Amino acid sequence: MFQWAPFALLVATLTWVVTRAWGPLKDPDSWWHLRLGEDFLDQGSISTPDHWSSFARATWVPTEPLPEAVVALVHRGFGLPGVVWLYVATVVLVVLVVYFVCRRYAAPLPAVVVTTLFVAAGQGSLTPRPQLVSYLLLLVLLEAWRGTERDLRPRWWLVPMCWLWSLCHGFWFIGVVYGCLAVLAIALGRRASKRQLGWLSALAVSCGAVVLLNPLGLRVFEAPFEVSQFTDYVTEWARPSITSGPALTATAMALVTAVVWAVRRNGATWFALILVASAVFWDWYAIRTITLGALVAAPLLAGALQSLVGLEPGRPGPGAARGERGALAGVAVVLLTLAAVVVPRSAEGPGDVPTALDADLDRLPAGTAIYNSYTLGGWISWRHADLNQYIDGLITPYTAAHAKRFYEAGLLQPGWYATVDDSGAPVALLESNSALAAGLKRHGWSVEGTDAGFVLLRRPTRSGT
Repeated sequence: MFQWAPFALLVATLTWVVTRAWGPLKDPDSWWHLRLGEDFLDQGSISTPDHWSSFARATWVPTEPLPEAVVALVHRGFGLPGVVWLYVATVVLVVLVVYFVCRRYAAPLPAVVVTTLFVAAGQGSLTPRPQLVSYLLLLVLLEAWRGTERDLRPRWWLVPMCWLWSLCHGFWFIGVVYGCLAVLAIALGRRASKRQLGWLSALAVSCGAVVLLNPLGLRVFEAPFEVSQFTDYVTEWARPSITSGPALTATAMALVTAVVWAVRRNGATWFALILVASAVFWDWYAIRTITLGALVAAPLLAGALQSLVGLEPGRPGPGAARGERGALAGVAVVLLTLAAVVVPRSAEGPGDVPTALDADLDRLPAGTAIYNSYTLGGWISWRHADLNQYIDGLITPYTAAHAKRFYEAGLLQPGWYATVDDSGAPVALLESNSALAAGLKRHGWSVEGTDAGFVLLRRPTRSGT
């Protein structure tokens, strides 16, 4: 019976992931991803569409056109329940891929324990966004380069994969950097000849150069870094708290790996050392990158734990047996079938948005400016596409100065009312308990309605008008 305990834990983890994901869409960025996907479908290309807000005046390029277009297609065919089911299926795939990669280095029990730790650390970013594609591709890329460190064979299929990645999410550049670091690690290991290092260097460079063929052009190279000018204003790019459970869990995964290596004095190749150091870096760089740290550390920790019971560390075994893979595939099918039954009822409508105010917003004339909460910008762009929101989670089409003014106005810093007033917005849609909503009420803005923790405010009529 004990031999089935790890699988029971894995099934419990998968079940928890599924039941957490099959509710209404709540991630505020889901809506602008859907809107952007609809724009791609409407224009018949993935070229940069006109942004839907007149307040967005910066040049930009989309970095996730392929998954956004796919999700928009799913929505056209199956509505919001279809989008939620696709999200559920993708999260299940991520968890199972993490497990199967860990199984290459460990028996079921340590592999399941590590997979569960990954879910615990990364749950905050296992959201319905294209970044899920990056998690899958990064895991594949790292395993490929670890294999190359062992056998010194270049895996040229990484080149088209990196091109595809550049159409799916802005983290593609992380994969390119890891490729360069892998070549450096191989050089430090002094096993490769100059000719082999030359070919491997060509592979690493090609993985970056191929992005030049991205249909969006050269600006796709700049796009992943443009978000850096907004990190002070976007919560997920803030540094994690020192008491953050996910960050501490992910860091523990890396540190336990390092301790086992140090105690056993084997198992740590140059590339593995680089990976574990980078995992700690991701754990504390930003809230959004904690999942990257846990993902990078997971196979390393699985191998380290398995080394405690005799498997030579750093050398993957045959992985999960065919029967094990079949059984887990069956579990996945059952869970996704169950989700297909539950989701049409549990996710028929959106979550955490003020749907009771939709009628009020629908009555506003097309093109009306609305000074909105950051978390509702995406919702407005999708559900109320004819309105002109002040800001949204896509953020890069806005200037850094615009984002700064919005952020400072939310804190009622000097000049805050001038920022709202200059927007010309006759209405504001804000968190009910926000300082800005209270400040506008003191300036005579009247309450038009409330719902889901948000309040719709109307500007006072100017004298003489």
